[in-house]
Amino acid sequence: MSIWYFIEDQEPLSPSMNMAVDEHLFNKCHIDKVGFFRIYAWDRPSFSIGVSQKVTRAVDIEHIKKNDYGFVRRITGGKTVLHNDEITYSVISSEEKFFKDNDLYKSYSLIAEIILETLIRSGIKAELSKGSPSILSKSSDPCFSFPTPNEIEVRGKKIVGSAQKRDKTALLQHGSIPMSMNYGIYSGGTGYSKRVLERSMTTISDESNINREELVKNFSLSFENFIGYSINEYNYSDYDLLEINKLEEKYASDTWNLNF
Repeated sequence: MSIWYFIEDQEPLSPSMNMAVDEHLFNKCHIDKVGFFRIYAWDRPSFSIGVSQKVTRAVDIEHIKKNDYGFVRRITGGKTVLHNDEITYSVISSEEKFFKDNDLYKSYSLIAEIILETLIRSGIKAELSKGSPSILSKSSDPCFSFPTPNEIEVRGKKIVGSAQKRDKTALLQHGSIPMSMNYGIYSGGTGYSKRVLERSMTTISDESNINREELVKNFSLSFENFIGYSINEYNYSDYDLLEINKLEEKYASDTWNLNF
């Protein structure tokens, strides 16, 4: 059995730093049998795109730069996400239960069940999505413009967007749970219809009066229920910070973010 650690960053971080932390923890899971459950936030409205997306199709990069929004390419798949007023989570692990007899979709489903329990604990009538036509999932439309199988929706609207990277040893899944959404920013940065986004997604504040602190507490309780014991808090070591800073240079570079 691996050891699980909980990390809740005390301050919002830059897009490049957030992705550097997630990748560093993913790397640690290749060295030790360990798991991390991380909660974090962003220092300004920021767009992230999937690892294989073409910038010119996914976002209006000039609009993003002009308005000083953040931008970063993830190492996970998925589509364009606006990170703003939200809870961002990551589950990073070499835990056997994610790998023994489980492929990417089954491990994705396991984590979806944790999120679903969290929302139900919070009084939100959420359920697992049955997915949308495959033509949508192959498009350059934003993440929240359509639900895919085993994602979470409320009243037919998507409320959580997640993406995963996985190899034979470890997985990294991170995702966005919007507390509210600025549809004008999301639309402007993606060139996608504001009206369609409003119809296709919902947020925590649309469905409940619960605040961020209470939602994080419910998320932690659901996660502990999943692993079967109380999770340990994790403090970054000097070595962690050194490696994270090295990776941050990658995620801040145009070579990584734009040249695909």
